[in-house]
Amino acid sequence: MTSSVRAMLLAVLALLLLMPCLGCAKQGKKMPVANHGVLDLSGWDPVRDGPVALDGQWEFYWDRLLTPEDFKADAEPPEMSGYLSFPGFWKDHELLGRPLPGTGQATFRLRILPGPAVHQLGMRLFSIPAAYSLWVNGQLVASAGVVGQTAETETAERTMVLAKLSSDETPLDLVLQISNHYYRRGGVHYPILLAEPVQLEEMHLRTWCWSMFFMGTLLVMSIYHFVLYILRKNDASALYFGVYCILLTFFYISMDSSEWLIKFIFSNINTAYIDKICYVFGTACPSLLYRFYRSLYKSEFNDYILYFCDLRSLAVIFIMLFLPNHVIYNVLPVVAASSLVINICYLVLLGLCVRRGHDSALFLLCGNGILGATTLYEIYLHLFSTNPETFFPIGITAFVLSQAFALAQRFSKAFTSVANLSQDMEASNIALRAEMEERNRLEREIISVSEEERRRLSHNLHDGLCQVLAGIRLRCSALERRSLADQSVAAEVSEISALLEDSVSQAYDLSRGLWPVEHANEGAGPSLEELACSVSESSGVSIEFHQNLACADCTNGHVVQLYRIAQEAVANAVKHAKPNQIVISLECGPDRRLTLSVCDDGIGRGAAARTKGGLGMRIMLHRARMIGGQVLVADAAPRGTVVVCSLTCGKDAEGRDGAATRQEEDDGQG
Repeated sequence: MTSSVRAMLLAVLALLLLMPCLGCAKQGKKMPVANHGVLDLSGWDPVRDGPVALDGQWEFYWDRLLTPEDFKADAEPPEMSGYLSFPGFWKDHELLGRPLPGTGQATFRLRILPGPAVHQLGMRLFSIPAAYSLWVNGQLVASAGVVGQTAETETAERTMVLAKLSSDETPLDLVLQISNHYYRRGGVHYPILLAEPVQLEEMHLRTWCWSMFFMGTLLVMSIYHFVLYILRKNDASALYFGVYCILLTFFYISMDSSEWLIKFIFSNINTAYIDKICYVFGTACPSLLYRFYRSLYKSEFNDYILYFCDLRSLAVIFIMLFLPNHVIYNVLPVVAASSLVINICYLVLLGLCVRRGHDSALFLLCGNGILGATTLYEIYLHLFSTNPETFFPIGITAFVLSQAFALAQRFSKAFTSVANLSQDMEASNIALRAEMEERNRLEREIISVSEEERRRLSHNLHDGLCQVLAGIRLRCSALERRSLADQSVAAEVSEISALLEDSVSQAYDLSRGLWPVEHANEGAGPSLEELACSVSESSGVSIEFHQNLACADCTNGHVVQLYRIAQEAVANAVKHAKPNQIVISLECGPDRRLTLSVCDDGIGRGAAARTKGGLGMRIMLHRARMIGGQVLVADAAPRGTVVVCSLTCGKDAEGRDGAATRQEEDDGQG
């Protein structure tokens, strides 16, 4: 990876980390805080200054569920247990020298001194475990679940309530009952906000919009990776990452950070199941993520950590399904600690991959580091702190971007490899075509040399040996006409004369067979006709020759090869087909194609005896290919075999092939 790419990656990741701090750059008016159960809002205007959190010291009444009736002026005021800061929990709160347990019940009270303006106000209560009831000036304005003094009488329900109340210049007395017999800590986790109802609704909608954006991002990535897996079944990493994005989606939409977006999607879902869904999918994510990493870097990611992740997921699923809630929430710190161990393993192994130079390891290391940090921070705040600032969506975005960068890098390298391979193949094809052209040229030269050698031998036989033999035969004829005393010598001279005459005929036939076209103006007709006559005389098979040429004298430069093809086809027919008749035809049709056909009425290809290692057919095909022709062997009607060779007429081919073809024609004509 180049330094510029690394710098760009680090800049993007740094921007993601700084996004949560952008809201802190502008310091607004300092928010008032409750002191000794009184919150003075006389200098705070919700319209001008925005929502105000009811943070600070609330009156605390431990182990009692009090109502507004208990705080009337004519009644004896209840004994206060002290003050508890909101948001906060009563677990481990010192009371009479002893820390309080996480479960139990309590009442909280706050007096608000509003400003002179009159507003229609709203109050936002979010995720207060496990049940609560809120009165404002003696009127019940919000509740969740059923408050009870035991687990049997309590109905737990974590939800968000947007309550509306009227405000004038008179103080607001808030009485809040909270009971908790299910969760680890009772109290208030998130700030209770006071603002105009429209502002609170906008905040809620804004949170859900961002949550849907992150959910959509994860779903798009999952669908994209599923499609990749369908197209490339051998790439298991795409399948693992797609399933991981699905699990991460359900984990996120069931978290407090998304304000339980799952309720918007599944409006009838039971609130008691939301936490179970969150923990089940959250603990299943590391198993899929480890499989994703292992499919990419198998040598670094061993099976033992995978077994640990799977056992952890199965244990959490069992606890969520079969154990009571107080046990579930007591084992959550153990689950958080195991998540920390797994994330450390991810970072160490990915760092090892980066050190070994594996592709995309640096992107995944950065993305996993940010996601792991935000996830662990989110878990820590929910388990051990109050008023959590959520950074988990930023971690999701960073991790998705890292996988996108990694995928882009892998595809870029793949495309580059394909492009280089295409260039190499193109260069190889060019070299192969050049080699084939050179080979064809050499083959044509070899054939030309062979035919030239045949022509030379034919001329030497015709002008040399044939003339000598003819002269000897003439002298023997002269001796025959002279009277010889010894009749036996005369008979021997006569026999020698006959033998010489046969030798002269054979020599002339051999000369004509070696070079059938002795003169350019003779054309192909006489040679094929003489071939028919000579083979017919030697084999006893009736052979006919027909021609129909557009030109009186065919000047096609490839007639020699046609003669050789006809010679081979006739020889094969006589040898294998057992024919009674063979017809040789040479035609030049209106389409300006020269066609040679050899047809016999023999036993056909199926019944003919097949020879091992025969070269006749291959030689015919090779000769036809060298002259740009095509050879077709088929069954004739009603029986027999037909061999057809066709090629473009020499005059048309010359215009297309240019000087090279004309040179070949000149070589072929001798």
